[in-house]
Amino acid sequence: MMKLNYWLLLHSIPGIGAATFNKLLERFGEPNRIIQAKREELMCIPRLSPRLVNSILSIRRGGVTPPLHYIQDMDKILVELNKRQFKMITRYNEDYPSRLRGIKNSPPIIYVYGKLDMPKTIAIVGTRQASFQGLQKAIEFASKLATRGFTIVSGYAKGIDTYAHLGALKGKGRTVMVLPTGVLNFALHKELYGVRAELWEHGTIVSEFFPTAGWTTGQAMLRNRIISGLGDATLVIEAGEKGGTIATAKWAKEQGKPLFISSPADNKSSKEIIGLGAKLVESPEDVLRELTSFSVSF
Repeated sequence: MMKLNYWLLLHSIPGIGAATFNKLLERFGEPNRIIQAKREELMCIPRLSPRLVNSILSIRRGGVTPPLHYIQDMDKILVELNKRQFKMITRYNEDYPSRLRGIKNSPPIIYVYGKLDMPKTIAIVGTRQASFQGLQKAIEFASKLATRGFTIVSGYAKGIDTYAHLGALKGKGRTVMVLPTGVLNFALHKELYGVRAELWEHGTIVSEFFPTAGWTTGQAMLRNRIISGLGDATLVIEAGEKGGTIATAKWAKEQGKPLFISSPADNKSSKEIIGLGAKLVESPEDVLRELTSFSVSF
């Protein structure tokens, strides 16, 4: 418990994102060594700001180790995670997903409900302000691809994301919900009430954020690299003028993943996604056919 307590303590410090956390792990190896490091040792880390150094040192409150009540606070979170069946997986664990190890700023910790052993996956994303036709297309693609053995990955936002999760479950398949919040703030969307039993059995919930973290725009954007990272390919259904859909498409492109778009709207985001090299698809069969041309073997 103590080791995980230190991981949680470090993760709780505002401003320590994945890049900084990984940099500290590379230098010190373990979170307890980071928290117990001397000021001069921390100041030697490139681009680690004095403010962050002070934040790390403040955890110790002038001592060598953190006060007992800090440890006990982390204990309570670990107990709550266990109660809700969430696992805390660090990058040092064997069951850390291989799909995330190679992405830029891979999360040092993920919190997971459900299974992560997925032989083939596809990310399906799109706008929150989707049309009726877009929502139906999200269900259609997700359901049919799920019946072909694909786990459907999406960002658990309103609109296309939620309907992609719904379609996967209606297709008797699996789905991965990548949260922009901490897992202890997970709340079931009303659109999924009817498949609640299927979700708890066949759904996976993933977050890289501190378990009690609330929603922020920054976190919503950060989680997009996880969505594309967990997908072997990415399918965009209705990109809005704003939002994280274009960001997810860019991450997929950077990660070298096949990128598709269905029913693109006549807007800047859709045109930009097509400009990234996204293949236009009209049916799940088109996706499967295109994946063959990308030499993706399933």
